[in-house]
Amino acid sequence: MTGGKSVTYDLVIRGGKVVDGSGMPGFSADIAVSQGRIAKVGRVVGSATREIDATGRVVTPGFIDVHTHYDVQLDWDPLATPSCWHGVTTVLAGNCGFTLAPAKPEDVDWLAGMLARVEGMSRAALGAALKWKGGSFGEYWSRFEGALGINVGSYVGHCAVRRWVMGDDASEREATEKEIAAMKELVRQAMREGAIGFSTSQLDIHVGEDGREVPSNFASKEEILELCSVLAEFDRGAIEIIPRSIAQGYNEADRELILEMYRVSGRPIELNLLLPTPTNPMSWQEMLDFCHAAWEQGARLHPQTTTNELGLHLKLADTFVFDEMPRWRSVLTLSEPERSRQLREPEVRARLRAEWDSDVARNVNLDWGGLEVEATPREAHASRVGRSVAELAAERGTDPLDTFLDVSLDDALETSWQTRMSAGAREFIEHVVRVGVSDPIVVAGSSDGGAHLGSFVGADYSTRLITDWTPDPLPLERAIWQLTGMPATVHALEGRGFLREGCWADVVVFDRERLEAGHARLARDFPADTERYVVDADGYDAVCVNGEVLLEHGKHTGALPGHVLKGA
Repeated sequence: MTGGKSVTYDLVIRGGKVVDGSGMPGFSADIAVSQGRIAKVGRVVGSATREIDATGRVVTPGFIDVHTHYDVQLDWDPLATPSCWHGVTTVLAGNCGFTLAPAKPEDVDWLAGMLARVEGMSRAALGAALKWKGGSFGEYWSRFEGALGINVGSYVGHCAVRRWVMGDDASEREATEKEIAAMKELVRQAMREGAIGFSTSQLDIHVGEDGREVPSNFASKEEILELCSVLAEFDRGAIEIIPRSIAQGYNEADRELILEMYRVSGRPIELNLLLPTPTNPMSWQEMLDFCHAAWEQGARLHPQTTTNELGLHLKLADTFVFDEMPRWRSVLTLSEPERSRQLREPEVRARLRAEWDSDVARNVNLDWGGLEVEATPREAHASRVGRSVAELAAERGTDPLDTFLDVSLDDALETSWQTRMSAGAREFIEHVVRVGVSDPIVVAGSSDGGAHLGSFVGADYSTRLITDWTPDPLPLERAIWQLTGMPATVHALEGRGFLREGCWADVVVFDRERLEAGHARLARDFPADTERYVVDADGYDAVCVNGEVLLEHGKHTGALPGHVLKGA
């Protein structure tokens, strides 16, 4: 009994503006929850164990982040912070072909090292807190049943599958017909165990801890198509890929590959990421045009776009930013003190400079005028903070590349650098994002949550889509659909993404007037006393997962109501 009345519901959210994830106009309604699901949307009469007054608030489905790497972080952070701070109730992990399962026990450390290098995770944190000892895809995720704050679904990653079958040869050569057959069986098993699909990457910038390109980069076209074809046997799931030629707007070989991946699988394909590249500023438009042409042929291709403020943080002590340049990569993957020794050698610098100045297509390029010292560990160098490489070079009368390396070496490679875009570049990026978020086939996201922890934060994309891109160019209802109903539909996440009777009660209540994403800040809150960049959120009254309040005004309630999502 509650106040003399029978308790008819577990939770009632009263009086809010309901934006239900369908894209339709919002409306005033109450939402009643019972046994983790929405029991009623409308005028709710009766009491509940818990009530939330949503008067003057917006009530939406929980946000779904389609591109994360929280696979590892969940071992010590069941909430997947900071994504949940920004209204995210479901994350999809295992993107880009990188998972820790399936894995033989002897390969777990190698896979962890690959993830640490490629996805910018702390090796020390992984060493201190990773509990995984090896096993199947299903065994990896069964560990989290009943121990999650948010919902998690995962792709099965190409690199882990390849490593299981081929061992160290996975990073050296193409697979044989017999090896491809064995890989297909592993993907098949992972799908049976609940994988939401298959992910892969052929991007040159992706290299492992040993300096070699990741295993998926050595896959033949035949191998990729054979593995994608497994999804046709299940008639569910999705495929995620970063094509090798993304910096070129996809060359003909990659366009043919993507279309054939769809033909053999019949499943939606998500393509990361719709942004210009330094060597081809219009690559994003070429990618988008290709995807629309593919839709006209019946292929469901969904490029992803960011909505974040763009910028990078980096230290030469540990960064992936230069890995697509082989000469830089060969030096920056060396252990200390050899790395620093080589960076001081004039002949090494000459090779690095030649590669830097080449016109080869690449995804990252740094403007010396826009690369600034963000922090230094040495008080004697504090005057350098806020100054660009170009300014320091002019003051010293030295070459910018030499200045960048010398300043870094002065701090034992621990100088923190950050990029600043020019006004013209920022205006162009804003145009690209505006086109992307307005396009009906583009999925908002690509947060990379759980990854690149010392380089950038993308987990605030959901908040920024609402604060920065509504009402111009998006009505609020359209923005919420992009965060909820659209990804739920693309990935066939049954009972997610909509506020409808019978759906799981993943619900966000926010104050649109107060909604705000902060600036990136360093937090020393990871295992082994390691740091990461996070972005705080304000304006979220409640974040509910499966009918339980997970966060109240940004504070964890102690509940762990999340589910491991498995393909039907």
